[in-house]
Order: sequence, then C-alpha cells, then structure tokens
Amino acid sequence: MNFIKTSFLSGISTAISLLARLISTKIVAVYLGTNGMFLMGQLKDFLRLGNTIGSFGIENGIVKYVSEYENDKLKLSNIIGTSFKINLFSALIFSSLILIFKNNIGNFLQINFSENFYFLILALSITSASIHTCFLSIYNGLNKIKLYVWINIFSNIASAIILVFLVLKMEVVGAFYALAINQIFSLLINILFFVIYKPFEIKWIFKKFIKENLNKLSSFSVMAVIGPTCLIVSTFIVRDYIFDEFGSGHAGSWEAMWRISAIYLLFLITTFKFYLIPTFSKLNDNELKFEVFKIWKVVIPIIIIITFGVYLTKDLIINILLSKEFNLINSIIFFHLLGDIIKINCWVLGNIMIAKADTKSFIFFQVEWSTIFVILTYIFIGKYGFVGVSIAYFLTYIVHFSLLNIYFRKLLWLKD
Repeated sequence: MNFIKTSFLSGISTAISLLARLISTKIVAVYLGTNGMFLMGQLKDFLRLGNTIGSFGIENGIVKYVSEYENDKLKLSNIIGTSFKINLFSALIFSSLILIFKNNIGNFLQINFSENFYFLILALSITSASIHTCFLSIYNGLNKIKLYVWINIFSNIASAIILVFLVLKMEVVGAFYALAINQIFSLLINILFFVIYKPFEIKWIFKKFIKENLNKLSSFSVMAVIGPTCLIVSTFIVRDYIFDEFGSGHAGSWEAMWRISAIYLLFLITTFKFYLIPTFSKLNDNELKFEVFKIWKVVIPIIIIITFGVYLTKDLIINILLSKEFNLINSIIFFHLLGDIIKINCWVLGNIMIAKADTKSFIFFQVEWSTIFVILTYIFIGKYGFVGVSIAYFLTYIVHFSLLNIYFRKLLWLKD
C-alpha cells in the first residue's frame, strides 16, 4: 500500500478524530478554562507514560515483526502470543504500582475527590489501553488499515461523547474520569470489531511465551519507553516552570498551544503510524533514501501550507476552538509553528531508527532533544518572558534536525 493511498484511508479516521478533538477541546476550554487545561495536561502526560510502560513499549516491534511474518503462520502466531503476554503482564504491574502509590500520584495530579474509586478506574484504564494498543499494532502489521480506521473512528466518537458529558456534569472531576474511562471504552470497541472481522485467530494470543521473541521486541521497548519518557519529563518540567513563573493562565495556554499543534499534525502523524515503520523496515540504502525524499516532497509542502493557514487564522482558531481566555497563545504561536515545520521532518528520520532497531542512536537523539529543550526554555524565558518557550521549541528542532542530518549524511547526502 503506497503512501498516498495510506494517507487517504487514514484521512477518513483523521477527519472524525479532528472533529471529536475540536468539540472536546472547546468544551474543556469554555467550562474548565486555562487552569483546567493545565490540570488535564498533567493527567494526559501521566496516562501517556502509563500506557507506554504498561505496554512495555513494544508497539513498533509488533508492527515490524507481524509485517515480516505475515506469510508464516507459525512465526506470526508465536509473535502475537508473546506480544499479548508482554502487554498484559506489563500493564498489570504498572496498574499495581498505581494502586500502591496512589496518594503520591494524587498529590502530584491535584486529585481531591473519591480517589480510591478513581484509582481503580485508572488501573483498569492502563490495562485496557495496553491490550487495545497490542491489537491495533497487530492490525497495522497485517495491513488491516480499514479495520484500524473503523476502530479509531468509533473510539474517537465515544471518547468525545464521554468527555463532553462528564465535563458538563462534573467539570474538572468529570474530565479526569473521562480520560480514564475512554481507554476502557476503546478496548470494548476493539473487541467488538475483532469479533465481527476476525483479523487473526484468537487462540494465537494464548500461545506460549517465547523468550527469543521477547529479545526481538525488547529492542523496540527501550526506544518506545525512552522516547515518550523524555518528552513527558521535559514537558512536565517546562509546564511546571511556566506555572511557577507566570501562573496557571500561561501554563494552560501553553498546553492549549500543544493541543492546537496536535490537531493539525494529526493527519501526518496517523499516516506515519500506518506507513513509515512497515515500509522503512523492508528497505535498504538507495531504496530507503529514495523513499525518504519522496515522503519529504509530500510532507514539506503540506506542513508549510497548514502552519501558514493556522497563523493567518490564529485569532479565529483561538476564539472558535478555545475562548478569549487563551489569547496568550498569540504571543507563542509563531515560533511554535516554525518548530512544527521542522518537527515533522525530524519524525521521518526518527522512524528510520525505529524501523532499523537502532536503539542507541534513537535514545541519544531523544535525550538530546529533551535536554536542549529544557535548557533553552530556562534561558529564553529568563531573557524574553513567556514567548521564550516557543523560541526554545523552534531552536531545539533546528539543532535536532541538523544533528539527525549529520547522523544520516551517508544515507541521504553522500554519493555512493
């Protein structure tokens, strides 16, 4: 399946997801304000970290090996069985830690409501998300894109409905419950579609655990855990620093800027998930070089047009998508958009390291990005105020992209 066709199919899911995000973001902005946006940012980062560790970070590994073993039922069933057990047991361990350290987590997330019941829901949510992610990765590896799309469509619709309903009923408490409950509903939807379409034999998930497959998948685990962990830790640090320096209004506005960014990048990110890793894992040398430049020719004009359009209509977007309370975004949006133009091209190169299981290099570049971002944020906020965080974001990606091109110079820029 080529890049354009994959983009078209993923676009269907993306359109629904965009609409769901637009509605839910608007509700959160209006009813919870910048402080609510700040708190939701904290919880979403925690859930993302929990989902990554809870699934042992093997999502990309599942895609790679399921794709490679698609025509060998024995190897395919064995990798699926081992993957499912890794996801399940990792999630159960992390869920147990949530229950053990619930008081510490509650203080950090500023939870002050029926926390015992909430943390039971949160633990179940992490386990559900792990199994859901495992199945989606298998569908991706098997190239069951239509199935993947339908599950995402119904999951996004259900998530938006739940979030809107609970925020209207319970405000911030409802938002916290919605983020946890949504992952449980996503798994239920996944199971329903599995029963209908039967993309693989259910008995395969019960096949015995194979250590050799664990070793194969674990190389991806390190990359998948380190990547989000570096991002989450750095955003936690930056968000808290902005909160300490300027208050929840600025911290919530910065979180809202990330939400706007996530919305317009959703199309390209979704396509990457479907296409890049399975494709890059099968290509070498000149074929890989040709594929990278082919993707850049498509991606660069698209991201420039999108970001230019967002900047021209920024006031309209803030008023429609959020509220006037978030006008502080105007002071940081320009450099953030420039950073996103570079960011999307970095992702293309980053996926080469994932597809080729280049673990050490991948870890280096993740740590490098996070470290530079935090350091530059402290420097530029101290020098220029709130706008300094977006200047730091842009310059971090300039440095990051330059280093990636130096690393891949033999592949991309030197003649054979």
